[in-house]
Amino acid sequence: MLVGGCATAAPEPETAEAVDPAVSNSGLAATHDERGDALFNEGELVAAMGEYQEAVRLEPTNAALWLQLGQVYEQMGRGEDALHSLETGLEAAPGNAGLLNHLGWLHATAENPTVRDPAKALAYAQRAVEASNAGDANFLDTLAEAYYANQQFDAAIETEERALELAPELEAYQNQLEKFRAAKAAESGG
Repeated sequence: MLVGGCATAAPEPETAEAVDPAVSNSGLAATHDERGDALFNEGELVAAMGEYQEAVRLEPTNAALWLQLGQVYEQMGRGEDALHSLETGLEAAPGNAGLLNHLGWLHATAENPTVRDPAKALAYAQRAVEASNAGDANFLDTLAEAYYANQQFDAAIETEERALELAPELEAYQNQLEKFRAAKAAESGG
């Protein structure tokens, strides 16, 4: 900083960022997260992936960032990378209901046989519902899908009905319920 025409260094103001690099990394991570969100919403998945990768590099214990990176990978059809991101996030935040839920959904619905694992889907989905005290319709929907993937159609129907009680306006849950009822009817031959 120039002071009075001389090249004299003025002391920099002390800020939280100057004192604690973690605060600085958190702010930079948030910037990359925001860019990633914007790019994701525009369908620019490769660019969004890069932003989220940088965000998790800067703030590796932020479970929400790992979840977003996992979702981008999933949208890109990179199920194994999505799985790795979600599991890494879960290591940072073992009880994170969002990560547990998304792992449950991914294992229940993945087309890739190396990612699809109905037993793991059920375990993760149950943990997500427990973590949310069974108060999140989305988590109940995931649990119902996990029951369905395990051919436990009665449990799938009952759980989806609970999701519909919490969010009766969501047509997707009604469609899920119809799918589960049809599977049960087909299983019983009627």
